[in-house]
Parts: sequence; structure tokens; C-alpha cells
Amino acid sequence: MQNVNVDDTGTQLGYIDSGAPSANSYTTLVCVHGHSYHAQNFSRLFPLAAKYNFRVIALNRRDYVGSTPFSESELDILKDGTDVAKEQFMRTRGSEIARFLVWLVKELKVPPASEDGKPGGIALLGWSLGNITTMAFLGNLSSYPEDITEILEPYLRTFFIYDLPNNCLGYARPEGYYHPLEDTSIHERIRGIAFGKWVSSYYEHPAYTAGPDSNAQDHMKSVFPRGSRSVDALQLRAPKKPARPCTLDKLSPRDLLSCVDIAPGTRSEWAMWRLPPSVLHAQKSKALISEYDTGANDNSSQPLAKLQIRVLCGLASLWVVQWETWAFEEEYLKWRDEGKEVRPVKFIPVEEANHFMHWDDPETFLKLCSENIKS
Repeated sequence: MQNVNVDDTGTQLGYIDSGAPSANSYTTLVCVHGHSYHAQNFSRLFPLAAKYNFRVIALNRRDYVGSTPFSESELDILKDGTDVAKEQFMRTRGSEIARFLVWLVKELKVPPASEDGKPGGIALLGWSLGNITTMAFLGNLSSYPEDITEILEPYLRTFFIYDLPNNCLGYARPEGYYHPLEDTSIHERIRGIAFGKWVSSYYEHPAYTAGPDSNAQDHMKSVFPRGSRSVDALQLRAPKKPARPCTLDKLSPRDLLSCVDIAPGTRSEWAMWRLPPSVLHAQKSKALISEYDTGANDNSSQPLAKLQIRVLCGLASLWVVQWETWAFEEEYLKWRDEGKEVRPVKFIPVEEANHFMHWDDPETFLKLCSENIKS
């Protein structure tokens, strides 16, 4: 794993790199990982990257192997700080992503975006809990030095939100909420294993297999084929007899050693997963609504005004991904109906895909990314 300094105090982010394809112009796909399963999870994309004219770079967030651990003072803010302090904490995490992208432009000389839809430019992808950090980058663009956005403007064209879990965008937990890491009926020592199976299982949610909803007219703008927006229409627990084995059961001991870092789980991720809804709502709104960020009712005034948002949701992924994505789509449609100037967002449901599509089906994943960078 290589390292990059992302501030003036020596803070580093580790990353892995598929290397540049042989073509003169290619698209750089930068992936930001989720809880426990870090950058190496994207290594299965590397052998196929050149086929789709991608350079895949996956970085490790702070506190993960290869990147600078959080200091005690940073952890204190994350766990016990005020909402204002936590907003600043996330602003700094976003700045680290911004400076990493600037480093790619300056040092790796990645190609800029083209205006005719051909390869080039950078696509930033947040997966699972990593979406909090990528959203912090986008939501705080206007607070960074102007030269950062000036450098990134010719490059960054696509922003992927991939499999949103709960508590990434500031929505309330629904009644009936379930998560194995909070399940006291599971012995604490094996909750991590239960989490791995739960997060990587293949689900057959009744919401997608039921017949037409009697209230379907209410959802005509939605892209999700569902019978109901109810927790009752989702499988909350890992299926006992799944249609396909969960990803965890297919990982070798070597895969687990190379792809998983459990240390941040209790040290920092537990608190990251519990950031106040107000903090998450604010950075989401600043990222997506023009007047929220700039005060001007004009989308062109936003930094990186040409940026396209693409939301990937595996329909066989765990229930919290479905719930959070439904809530996001509903809020986004409401913003548009209210006449708000919002960034263009496209929701993309992916049939038969679980939370680890990039690992279980890397070809489909890269094809999907390629198609939606150009669309």
C-alpha cells in the first residue's frame, strides 16, 4: 500500500492502484470503503480495469491500515464533541479526500474529463459507510481553498453513492429497526461474524417480489419496483436458506486477512456510525442543494456545477440499504417538486446484486460504472 500526505501536518491516506491502462485517455475511479472491509475489497476490480478503460484507485480512510490513525483529541471530538465540533471533524475528513484528488491530478497526471463523453476525468465512489466521508467532501467544497475546486473542475464529473447504509444522510430509524451489532441476543464475541454474514447476504425482499401496490400512483416517479415502503416488506435478518451463499462464506482466510481491519470498529467507526442526524443532514443538503450551500437559487453557482450524482442500489442487498435509498429518493423528488435547484441525481437499482457486488461480480460492477459515467 502506498501513502499520500493530505495536509501540512503529515496526515496520510494509504491507497492501492490498478495502474494506468495503455490508452492515452482513461477514467480514474476512486473508491472509498465502508465499515471494516477496506480498500483491498476493490482489488478484484484491478484485473478487469483496463478492459473498461479504468484506472481504479482505492484509498483507506483515516484509522484504517496504511492511513494515519485518529489522534486521541480527534476521537474525543468524534465520540463526545458538540455538533459544531463534529461538523468541523467531518469537514476535515472531506478536505483529506479533496487533497487526495488534487494529488492524483498533480502527481499522477490522470487525464481530465472530456466534453464529448469520451474517457477521461475522475469518478469518486463512496461505498457503504464510506458515503459519509465522500458526502463530507462534496458538502464542504465551498469551504476549501478556491484553488482546490479550480484544480478539480476539469476532472471530477461523476459522484457515485453506492449502497447507502443507515445513518449516512440523517434520516430517522424506522420502527422495527434491526442491526446485528446491536443485537444483545448474539454474544458480543461473535457479533462481528454475525455482522459479516448479515452485511454480505443475498436477500429476497418482499418489496420487490410482491404484486403491484394499491398506492403505486404515489410512487410513479420512483425507479424502484416495489409493493410497499414498509419495514415489513424487507428481510431484516440474514436469510437462513439464501438463494446464494453470502460473500463472507466465500472469502478465504487470506482474503479476510488482506481485506478486513477490525480495529477501527470499536475505536472510531462506532462513533462515525452514530454522528448526529443534524450533521449528516447538513452536509447532504450542502452537497446537493444550490441555495443551501451558496444562498443563490442557481445551480451553476455551486462548485463543480457539472457533477453528476449516480446512486447504485443492489436490490439483493441488506434492508438498511433499501430503506436509506428509498428515503433519499423520496426526499430528492420532494426537493425537485418544491422547485429547489439540486444537482442531477440518477437512481440505479441493480437486480440480484448484494452489498459486495464489486467483489462477487466485478465485471458487472465495472460495466455499470462505465455506463453511468457516460450517461
